[in-house]
Order: sequence, then C-alpha cells, then structure tokens
Amino acid sequence: MNHVRVLTWMAAGAVGVAIFASAPAVAEPLPGSTPSVVTVDSIQVARSWHIGTEVTVSGTATTSSGDFESSFYDKGFGLQSGNSGIYVSDPDNSAVSVGDRVEVSGVLADQEGLLVIRPSAVTRLGSAPAVRPERLPLSAIGESSEGRLVTVSGIVSAPVVDDLPYGHKILVSGAGGNTVIFVNTQAGIDPASILVGRPITVTGFSGQYADTYEVLPRTKDDVRQGFTGSISFGS
Repeated sequence: MNHVRVLTWMAAGAVGVAIFASAPAVAEPLPGSTPSVVTVDSIQVARSWHIGTEVTVSGTATTSSGDFESSFYDKGFGLQSGNSGIYVSDPDNSAVSVGDRVEVSGVLADQEGLLVIRPSAVTRLGSAPAVRPERLPLSAIGESSEGRLVTVSGIVSAPVVDDLPYGHKILVSGAGGNTVIFVNTQAGIDPASILVGRPITVTGFSGQYADTYEVLPRTKDDVRQGFTGSISFGS
C-alpha cells in the first residue's frame, strides 16, 4: 500500500502543491551495504558518517516516543547533544520522554530524506536539563538545522493544508524566507485555530520529508499565535 503526503512550498509569494506517492517512511540502509561500526561521543560526528554505519551515540531527548507517529509510522524520538541532533526511528515504544538522557546503538539510515538511526538498543540513562530550542530565521531551516530543536516565527501565509491521516501543514513566511510547519495528529492542535495573516511562533523538531524541510511541533504548547521573545519579523 502506497502512502501519500502533500508537499507544499512557497516562492515569490505564490503557494504550490505537489503530490508524491511513496512507500511508508521506513528507514532502510542502502541495499547490499556492509555496515561499519563506529562508537562516537557526539551526534555531530555520527552525522558525518555514511548511511549503513553502525553507531552508538548519547544525548538528551527533545521529543517523546511517538510524537510524530502519524507521519513517521514509528515510536521514535529526537535526540540532541550540543548543537547536533538526530531522529531515532524506533519501531518499539521505548517510553522516552523529553529530558531523558538516552544512549542509542543502531544503523544510520535515510528516511524520506531525513537522517535517522534505526536502533538495535535504546537505553535510558536518567534525566537531564531539557534542551533549549535555538531561535533561527526561517531561511535557516534546512540541512544544517536538521535534527535539532528550533524556534521560528513568521506570518501564516496560506490556509492550513489538510494532509490527513498524517497531519496538517502550516505555510509560514517572513522577511528571511519561508518554511513549512508540519503538525502531526498527536500534537493535538486544532487547525481551525490557525488563521491566515496572523503571526505565529513555533518550537519543534527540524526535520525533512523528501525535498521539503519542516519544523514539527511536539504538542499544542509549541504553537503560539503571535511573536514571542525579542526577535525581528521572520526570525
């Protein structure tokens, strides 16, 4: 059974919509590859290795198990150490919560453009201070921010896109660029409350689906109507 998500983008003030059909977003290493084994102290180092490499990393959970289940088809979670993060595509519920200190062993894989770890072992090591999201301009959401917890602000520039059963897309524009906010059904956000032309501030996981970079809020508390903090328009 093929699964379809609607891809949206903005350019020169226009909104476009494309349909991509693909198999479920299951992380797989390259066919026929023989993984090498690397134990690293930082996620930053792990991100530099090729797909199929076995890695062991540790960090602090930035999302809870299953926060993005409606579009990722797993019980995974975000993991961050310093300024680097990654998604752990966990098929099982390891009951990881935001702020948990976690060690993960597994294989690096590509999941619809997103670098992930497909885990063989997930070990909770205790708790740690919650990771503080980094405020970024909309134009900075991309490969360099992927895997990290971020906060962005902008103006809702188009009606919310219904992409059920996966979730909804909010198109956000600002002086520095555009980005897509992908709201999974687990977040509990009412799409009718998101109004075109209103400022919005969103905290979430910086992710990717195909060629589209996204910010994925974890709960309704991550989405605020209006700007928050001392930041300029679109940053």
